[in-house]
Amino acid sequence: MRTSETARKMTRYLITVVAGLAMLLPARGDVVAVGKYPSKIVPEQFSTLVFSEKGIVSDLNLAKDGRVEKGEIVAVMDKEKTEEEREDMELQLTRDRLNKKDEIRKLEVQRDKLAFYMNLSEGEKTYAKEYKPENGNASQDTLADIEERINLLKRELSTMERHKRTEFESKHEALTLRMPFSGRIQYNFSMPKDPSKPFEYIQNGVRPFATVCDDSSFYVTLDIADSDLSLLPPENFSVYIELPEGKQLRGTYAYRRVEKNTNGAGDMLVYFFRLDPKDHETAYKMLGGSSNAVLLFSSPPDCRLVHKAELLTHPAAEECENWAQLVDKAYPGYVIVIIAERDILIHPATPQNDDLP
Repeated sequence: MRTSETARKMTRYLITVVAGLAMLLPARGDVVAVGKYPSKIVPEQFSTLVFSEKGIVSDLNLAKDGRVEKGEIVAVMDKEKTEEEREDMELQLTRDRLNKKDEIRKLEVQRDKLAFYMNLSEGEKTYAKEYKPENGNASQDTLADIEERINLLKRELSTMERHKRTEFESKHEALTLRMPFSGRIQYNFSMPKDPSKPFEYIQNGVRPFATVCDDSSFYVTLDIADSDLSLLPPENFSVYIELPEGKQLRGTYAYRRVEKNTNGAGDMLVYFFRLDPKDHETAYKMLGGSSNAVLLFSSPPDCRLVHKAELLTHPAAEECENWAQLVDKAYPGYVIVIIAERDILIHPATPQNDDLP
């Protein structure tokens, strides 16, 4: 069977027509069930909280509804040990502070004695030998050196405590887990009989201590690999997931972004469809699972939806090798936008396409 010249031209029109559709406002016409796609449900944000070492856990956040506000403490490890180390640090700081002050006082006495000695006359210096420097070097340079050492020790005194405390807090920061955002928390270990009391935790890094999610929004996500579909107005897409008892989770387009394929097959274009707040509880229970979502496309009003079964009754069906040829025969001047499972969405060829060779 031969392909007509018009069919070849219509095929070449498709890319230009699809690109033109992306410029249309998201007016709604027929709704096309494009097909089923593997999908996941994800929250607005997701994170894991990990203790890098084992120890004694206390101050476990036991929110009754599982919701914790941003910045709240989730758990603390080795609290008593940390307090003991803090006391030791404070004692050492006190010792160091006293030693520094003692050094400063000695240098100040040395400076004052040298300054007094240098202001004496040569005759007076004979009777003031106790003020004479031990090395005999009584000069302005020596006086300036002592003053510089005094100023250095004073600066060290003012920064010593800050540096020590910053170093201590940095070292122990990982021992206090805080909620990175407001949302729900789920602990990933067997709860002790009385979690309000300190208990031993030994899973250090093998698995997260807790999993947290921002439940302010939930999305159905799916990867649309079809390059023709990616050229269509994304706001015209929506999805739904079939649930038991005839219920559905419906999502409206929110945004899309390029993500790394975890299977190592390059990047993928992922679409995010926001769920209604009334479905958040259901969505939360479905986190971590996978399901098939039906992708819908609301066509612009100048598109036309044709059933495949209807097309196959056309007299030219038997001589056509593909849907593009059959659409060309049955609907001259139209090109295919979407080939769905049961339907085909077609669109009038734009006038400028008639000039294409």
